[in-house]
Amino acid sequence: MGKKLIIIFGFIAAILSVILAVTPFSNLAIIPIVVAFILGLLIVYISKKNNTKTKSIQYIFLMVIIALALTVYKSVYYTSEVGDTEQLEQREEENLEDSKELLEDIDFDEDI
Repeated sequence: MGKKLIIIFGFIAAILSVILAVTPFSNLAIIPIVVAFILGLLIVYISKKNNTKTKSIQYIFLMVIIALALTVYKSVYYTSEVGDTEQLEQREEENLEDSKELLEDIDFDEDI
């Protein structure tokens, strides 16, 4: 039962790392990559000890390699660009002025 549980957690960590690697949160993919790698090594150790072969080890390591490659690629080649902040500030000021005009036009009943 212990080996199956480790394999399940390894697959979950590997799949989570691949999913995070393709999203904008690729920097967070490092944590599940490390967890899946450690669990994969633990499965290799258990398999060597019991003289059993499992295909799941190869799949976990394959997903870890894919996630690691995507994460490294995105961290090296992806550059975040800051847009023109003057336009954003101007829009914010216009929205503030519009809000003030709307509030001035509202008549409040003081009978309440």
